[in-house]
Amino acid sequence: MRKPSVLIVLFAICFVFTSTAQESKSFKSYSAQPSSALAPEKVEEIQNKIARIESHLQAIEIKRAFVMSSEAETQLAIESGWFDSMAQIKEQLIAKKTELVNYLNTLDDE
Repeated sequence: MRKPSVLIVLFAICFVFTSTAQESKSFKSYSAQPSSALAPEKVEEIQNKIARIESHLQAIEIKRAFVMSSEAETQLAIESGWFDSMAQIKEQLIAKKTELVNYLNTLDDE
């Protein structure tokens, strides 16, 4: 049976690799034109936050797929409440991402 520390290490490795891949990818998908009301550095900072949120969401999905691939890991995750906590974290991340995207969109409309 796998140890929880191995899962944590795998999760961390996946998170690091996906965050760097998503960071370069997200700059293309969220390249909003900086508004005169907000400094370009601030817009870039918001875009970076969105990229980190996307990376975190992707890492959760990768980890979930890994846990679901093994019946023992799935049972352990259910017993520990991991699925419930990840669902709550995903909701919070999606809400924050939506808030940031809407903020950037309102700047573009001005």
